[in-house]
Amino acid sequence: MIKSIHIGIILYLLMSGLGGGSTEFVRLERLSERVLIAYWLGTGRTNLVAVKSQKGLAIIDTEMSPRIMAPIKERIEKAFGRDDWAYVINTHAHMHHAGGNCLFKDAAVIGHDNLPDDMQWLIQKQVDETWKRKELDNNAKTIRNLQALLPKVAGNRLQTRRIQGESSFYRLYTQDMEEGFVVVKPTVTFSDKYTLDLGDLRLELVYFGKGHSLSDILIYIPQEGVLVTGAIVYQRGHLPGITENAELKDVHRYIAVLDAFLEEGLKIDYVIASHSPPLTRNDVKYVRDYYQTMLEGIRSAQQEGLTLEQAKERFAVHKKFPRFFQPQSAQWAKAKQDRNINVLWHLLKEAEQQSQTQKKRK
Repeated sequence: MIKSIHIGIILYLLMSGLGGGSTEFVRLERLSERVLIAYWLGTGRTNLVAVKSQKGLAIIDTEMSPRIMAPIKERIEKAFGRDDWAYVINTHAHMHHAGGNCLFKDAAVIGHDNLPDDMQWLIQKQVDETWKRKELDNNAKTIRNLQALLPKVAGNRLQTRRIQGESSFYRLYTQDMEEGFVVVKPTVTFSDKYTLDLGDLRLELVYFGKGHSLSDILIYIPQEGVLVTGAIVYQRGHLPGITENAELKDVHRYIAVLDAFLEEGLKIDYVIASHSPPLTRNDVKYVRDYYQTMLEGIRSAQQEGLTLEQAKERFAVHKKFPRFFQPQSAQWAKAKQDRNINVLWHLLKEAEQQSQTQKKRK
């Protein structure tokens, strides 16, 4: 497997002394003696899960870039009183999840077989000048917008701190993008399931299927009753996705994987999604039920002779899935649900056509 790719003018020795971000915007939440959540204070949050074990420290996801990850790493080391990082696990390769891998230079990096290719965009956006310039322009616009909000929340200390934290976040990210940073791809990959033995703890990694990305995984820590769902159970009220990359077998896999975590007697005290405070087992159930309802419902709609547009009307989010409907994001939810239905509709039609062809051949 590819171990690392070096980009730009910065070497790791320089990066290890980043310290570019003060720890003032880093927040920690203890789940137990051995597990904590770390995130950067801002208008949103991205949960990184740190684990202390007999075989060293492990981190699940590493934020957007090294300068953002460095102060988070520092706070975790201080909380645990050690810095013997042994493992990095990436739930997938999107924005906040694999950009700080290079700070854990002696750790094994673990992810799904698709993760190396999925991470290529982290490299491409640094070497493609058009892409890089667009990213920097977007960062500058974000910072300007955040600064414009500050006078409007002057009397609200928490909102002020969140906006200041978000501004700091994008300034650090801008520095990393301007100077370039090391992208470290996984040294250990797996196709279906992978068990990581940490001595006193066991981490069970499970591939979800092509969905939110090509490489989504969930991580279960049975001794702690912790399920890390990454971008699968993304945040409470967030509509699940079925992207154009998915195959019908992936949708069946979504349901099977979530079913396995919902088995009676399985200890789940905390569900850690990417972008919200800790959730509960019921939040996993709602996502499983969504996929199951969609799969069975769209198939039934086709059998009834409904058109695609009629199916979209029947399965409109506000009607069929009110738990995932939020008025402030109604247009976004409709567009995403329309896409989900389009994808599933065509996957089921294709499967039916293949079935009919096979019957004729017999």
